[in-house]
Amino acid sequence: MGRRKRRGGPQQRRNGNDEMTNGFARFGGGMRLRVALLAILVILMLCAGLAYTRRPDDAPKTALALMTTLPLQRSEGGVEADLAQDAAPHPVFERLNQVYDIAPVDDLITWKPRKGQLLLLAQPRAFAPAELGRLDDWVRRGGRLLILADPALQWGSLYPLGDKRRPLFSSMLSPLFTSWGLELVLPMTDESPRIIRKIGVFNIRSVTLGEWLAKGTSNPRCTVLAGGLLADCRLGKGRAVLVADADLLDTAFWEGQGMRILTGGDEFANLAFVEALLITLKSNKALKGDFVGK
Repeated sequence: MGRRKRRGGPQQRRNGNDEMTNGFARFGGGMRLRVALLAILVILMLCAGLAYTRRPDDAPKTALALMTTLPLQRSEGGVEADLAQDAAPHPVFERLNQVYDIAPVDDLITWKPRKGQLLLLAQPRAFAPAELGRLDDWVRRGGRLLILADPALQWGSLYPLGDKRRPLFSSMLSPLFTSWGLELVLPMTDESPRIIRKIGVFNIRSVTLGEWLAKGTSNPRCTVLAGGLLADCRLGKGRAVLVADADLLDTAFWEGQGMRILTGGDEFANLAFVEALLITLKSNKALKGDFVGK
C-alpha cells in the first residue's frame, strides 16, 4: 500500500498555526478591552453610589460662631478640668457640633465673619458700645443672629454670684434690645419656677422664663411671638431671632436620664427647638404656623 499523502506541507501548517494564534490574540485583545470598559463602568457606578449615599457627616457643615458665658465648650473647672482624660464638651455643644462648624468668639471687634456664618449668642458677656455697634451693623448688612437672653439665669455653678467665672446672671444687652424696640422682662407669676411650655410642635421645659415686650414705635422692627418668649427682628438686610431664656440649654431641663434609657431620645424638645430656630434663620423662613403656636 502506498503512503497516504499529507495535506499541506510544513509551510502551509505554519501559516495555519499563525492564523490560529492571531485569532486568539484578536479574541484576547477584544476581551481585555471589554473587561477594561466594564471595570471603568463599575468604578463610575460605585462613585455615583457613594455620592448618592453620602453620609450627612461628610456634608459641608454650616458655619456657626458662638459667644457665651455658659460652660458649653469649656467647663467651669478651668484648664486642668478641660485637659482631664474624661473631659467632654457640654451635650448641647456636642449635638450642635455634629451639624455646625462651630467657632468660638471672644471679641466682636476682632471677629471676622465667614460668608453665610450664623451667630449664636447664648447669655453672652456685657458688650462695649463699639461691640454693640459692630453687632448691629453686621446684622443690618445681612447677618443672621440667634440670641438666648435670660433675665434671671438659674444655671448651676461652682462659683458664687458676682464671680466672673460664673455664667452671667442677667442679660446685659438691654441697649441693643432698646434700639430694636424691645424690652426683656421677668414676669411675676404664680407659676412654678419650673415651667413646661408648648411652643408649636415643641414641648420645652425651663425655669423663670423671660418675656419680650414691644416698646412704643410707629414702625416696629420686631414681632413678638409665642406668648412673649420669641421675638423675630427684620433689620436691614439681616435678621435676629431672640429667645427670652437661656436655662433651656441646661441638660437638667431636657435630657431626662430615665427617658433616654427607655427611648434613646430627649425628654423635652429644648435642643430641637433651638436647632429649628437656627435652621429657620439659615433658610430665612418665617416663624409662624405650627412652629410658634398660638
